[in-house]
Amino acid sequence: MRRYLVGLFATIGVLTLLLVAGGVALLAYNPFAAGPLPRSMVLSLDLRNVPPEAASSDLLHGGLFRSSRDLVDVVQLLWQAADDPRVIGLFVEIGDDQAGLARVQELRQAIASFRGKGKFAVGFAESLGGSGSHLGDYYLASALDQIWLQPSGGFAVTGIAVETPFLKGGLDRLGVRVEGGKRYEYKSAPDSLLETGYTGPARENLQQLLDSLFGQFVADMARDRRLEAAQVRRLIDAAPFDAERAREEGLVDRIGYRGDALEDVWQRAGLVRDLVSLADYAGDAARPVPRGDVIALIRVNGPIVSRPSGDGGLLDDDVVANAEDVVDALENAARSKEVRAIVLRIDSPGGTYPAADAIADAVGRARAAGKPVIASMSDVAASGGYLAAVRADVIVAQPTSITASIGVFTIWPVASELLASLGVKVERISVGTNAGMYSAFQPPTAAQRAVVGRELDGVYREFTRQVGEARKLDGARLDAAARGRVFSGIDAKRAGLIDELGGLQLALSIAKAKAGIDETRQVEIRRYPDEHDRWQRLFDRLFRMTGVDAGGPTVRAPREVREALARMGIVARPGNVRLPPLPPLWR
Repeated sequence: MRRYLVGLFATIGVLTLLLVAGGVALLAYNPFAAGPLPRSMVLSLDLRNVPPEAASSDLLHGGLFRSSRDLVDVVQLLWQAADDPRVIGLFVEIGDDQAGLARVQELRQAIASFRGKGKFAVGFAESLGGSGSHLGDYYLASALDQIWLQPSGGFAVTGIAVETPFLKGGLDRLGVRVEGGKRYEYKSAPDSLLETGYTGPARENLQQLLDSLFGQFVADMARDRRLEAAQVRRLIDAAPFDAERAREEGLVDRIGYRGDALEDVWQRAGLVRDLVSLADYAGDAARPVPRGDVIALIRVNGPIVSRPSGDGGLLDDDVVANAEDVVDALENAARSKEVRAIVLRIDSPGGTYPAADAIADAVGRARAAGKPVIASMSDVAASGGYLAAVRADVIVAQPTSITASIGVFTIWPVASELLASLGVKVERISVGTNAGMYSAFQPPTAAQRAVVGRELDGVYREFTRQVGEARKLDGARLDAAARGRVFSGIDAKRAGLIDELGGLQLALSIAKAKAGIDETRQVEIRRYPDEHDRWQRLFDRLFRMTGVDAGGPTVRAPREVREALARMGIVARPGNVRLPPLPPLWR
């Protein structure tokens, strides 16, 4: 009876999902949808939430059905709109002050390309710099022709602040000790668990990073707003203040509401009164699709891990980069006769060393197969994210991309004192001298700590060897770039860790040149893995969740359901629901 009920509920779940998918597909290809776009229009772009680097396949966030667009989508649409004679201007709604600065730079460059074709770009914001600790919204706004600010809003762009909670004191009181280590002094990622405050090297490195990011913001904003850099710094130090002062100081152009900003748009547009959303513009069936030469776009998005795709469950929203998936994508692109070059787009803070090393190896193999590989860094490409890029032909990063962090650490908690205080006794029976050395119940011995130290030394030695060979850095220069230091893109270029400063457009131009494609020739940007794999991953997750493993038998999805899916070209691979063990964290 239990097996029957579980199978019945699994069948109902799958059929419900198929009905939902069919409904969404019907909406996506609605025969009653609006007709062709007008001959002249203003494009409307809502950037109150700057698009993520990669769209999610989490059902709760709508990513599977592409209800929201990722950064690459938006940037490509802006490139297209710049060359589209039907689009005469751009209206941008601004409000995401927490957006990563490299993504903002990517959008600024796309807007600059749009304006470079003689088209206007007007922005509206209810307020600017609302959190007082970041400046993404105003950095984006400063790239526009004209900035409108609501009268009741204000200018609160006060700089960049980073706050780090240090938990060691609290963990000590609880009786929880964090074991492990790091290589070397600038590798600050584990410090919130190992220290009671910023170490001297960590504070020095973080301050250098913030100074670099802030300096770029001031320089770009001063240039775009035609102000002196010293004046910009004085105004930021005087913020927050009201909208009227922001206008008087030249930080914004006009004070008014959204309707007023739109009236300004219509005055610029003349007789045109058609405001077309980015979604409607993207769905225009009349858009030409380039054919012929292909450049593969492969993403490394999120922490890099070694585990089969879909092990995170049904609601796994693609917050990790599975090395196996990335390696497969690189191999498939390298084998494809149509693909002329590969752009590896990275937005990752790091991950496990073996997983990142596997991606680096696949990049080298793709190059050996004759396919140029260009790495393009987004907000973050640090530690394992940097290792994934290091063997590319050319590494491109935004000036504000956070990169390097060439180092390693491993940590794990030990709660033996906490358990003892609660009267809990944990005994161990084992075979092998170091069996259970990463236990959360008993601390490692001195000899085992020495083993961990040797492992850290070995990983660091291999990491730096790869960087030194790939980037042709001698010992002294490599040491100055490593030891866990984190750099902005502009400082990473000075250190010899990247080649060019720019975004996706520059990476694609370099890919064309490396592949021998004329710069003016259109190419197809093809994503690997293919988009239909999102569906495959969803059904894999679904059938993993139809299994029950609680000391009883494993229940497979009903044969009829699996056969029906197979006829649709979807291979369902049922498995057990399981919570993977928590190994020590290596980065």
